[in-house]
Amino acid sequence: MYEPSLPVGRITVDPGLQPRIGGLDLDHVKELETVPESWPPLKVVARGESFIIVDGFHRFAAAQNLELETIAVEVLDQPKDGDLLGLAFDLNISHGRQLTLNDKRAFAARLLKAHPELSEREIGRRVCLVQPTIAKIRQELESRDVIQPTDTRVGRDGRSYTVAHKNRPAAPDRYQTGPTLLERVGDAFTPAERRNQRGIARYLQKLADALEDQDELAGFETFEDAADACRVVLGTEAAGELAERLGWSAANILKIAEALGYEPNNPSADEKAQA
Repeated sequence: MYEPSLPVGRITVDPGLQPRIGGLDLDHVKELETVPESWPPLKVVARGESFIIVDGFHRFAAAQNLELETIAVEVLDQPKDGDLLGLAFDLNISHGRQLTLNDKRAFAARLLKAHPELSEREIGRRVCLVQPTIAKIRQELESRDVIQPTDTRVGRDGRSYTVAHKNRPAAPDRYQTGPTLLERVGDAFTPAERRNQRGIARYLQKLADALEDQDELAGFETFEDAADACRVVLGTEAAGELAERLGWSAANILKIAEALGYEPNNPSADEKAQA
């Protein structure tokens, strides 16, 4: 709900709810001081007789510097899980002063410490980082014994699945009996058809390898990084054309993946293999 304004003195700041590991950007605070009339309401949560900020730390600091008596606010309900830092991160990641890569990594580590059972994909979705980056953070935390390896992961849909740890092989497919489909029908095609099939399979394998190589690209930590790099190098118009080509091609590849058994709401095979 909205309230037109609250006395500045009734609003409190908990430094532990600041999602930016570097704290306030004082230059940004000074910029805000010049345009107080354009500020959106602070987002606060009631705590006793006062209100605690979950979004608008820079605006509040500017209000204090300007010695304002009141400030516009939006009073939010307490999150059901009581996680105010999680609420603050969610609010700050989508607007306002952009969170840095280190801010996102720090929050990803926090989520992994609190919920090591969550899949890399789900954590990546929450913090806007690519899955391989989350996997690296998990591996680092496990190597320092901050978190323990888990045998299961929970995806966005709430379903659990078993992971294959690097130090032990994945369980054999209990449903695989007798010859495979390829072995059964391998002789049913002409040599030319078989060559075409091998060409398709090799192409898709190479494509998958190339897509997975994104983890090795320096500076590619978020999807926005990749988009920004294309705009800078190619220009806006050419980047837009690339978007059309990628989108069209990706739609085709997704259809092939689904035909092979991939379920978009389930963790990827690559994620299942992470230890």
